[in-house]
Amino acid sequence: MRAAIEPSFNFLVLVLVFTGTGSALWNGWVDGPVAVLVLVVSGWVVSLCLHEFGHALTAYLGGDGTVAATGYLTLDPLKYTDPVLSLILPVIYLFFGGFGLPGGAVYVRTDLLRSAGWASAVSAAGPFATLCFLLLLAALIAVAPVSADGDVTDLRAGLAVLAFFQATALVLNLLPFPGLDGFGIVRPFLPPSVAVATRRAGNGVFILLILALWYTPLGGAVFRLGLEITHALEIPLSQIARGFRMIRFIRL
Repeated sequence: MRAAIEPSFNFLVLVLVFTGTGSALWNGWVDGPVAVLVLVVSGWVVSLCLHEFGHALTAYLGGDGTVAATGYLTLDPLKYTDPVLSLILPVIYLFFGGFGLPGGAVYVRTDLLRSAGWASAVSAAGPFATLCFLLLLAALIAVAPVSADGDVTDLRAGLAVLAFFQATALVLNLLPFPGLDGFGIVRPFLPPSVAVATRRAGNGVFILLILALWYTPLGGAVFRLGLEITHALEIPLSQIARGFRMIRFIRL
């Protein structure tokens, strides 16, 4: 298995950009909205890679060896990316909707998995990876330096809003809608006819979900749950709010 898991050059570059920008903000070498935007966007894509890697690794352990051949175990964002679902819609929601939209795609041969339990675990592994990244961000915020006057630093603001995006993405992914991981967790235990029908309708239902997030109270509910999660992790709302303002400086 070790030979199949080899981080790609693209992923390593992303990690370098994320950690390098974070280090520069930590040490005060850079500041301002542009640096925070780079931190948030690179961190978001890193989290997407980890989320999809979680799916792929669990599928590999569960019996689907094809994920190694497709490059899903390399954490290469280009292997996971769907131009609309992974780039365009998430960016729109980050800047205008105010929360992280799930993206990326790992195609798993469920017929090769050893059991329904493994199929369920494959879907659960992505949100688990998101949760782990969220906890890492919360830990970084807890130890990040504060300004001499007690004001929110750019680093803390960037990490805080990125953590909030992770929290909202976690909530969204666990909703029991076809096309989302929450439904994927229970689908292996549904009658075959229901599972097949919902799989075919997955993309259409996902588009309806996007519209619901825009035009119904669902979006507000996800937003509030994201804030509840970050509050539980002791991430101050003031830091999230400043992070929002900084990354939306180019908003028209």
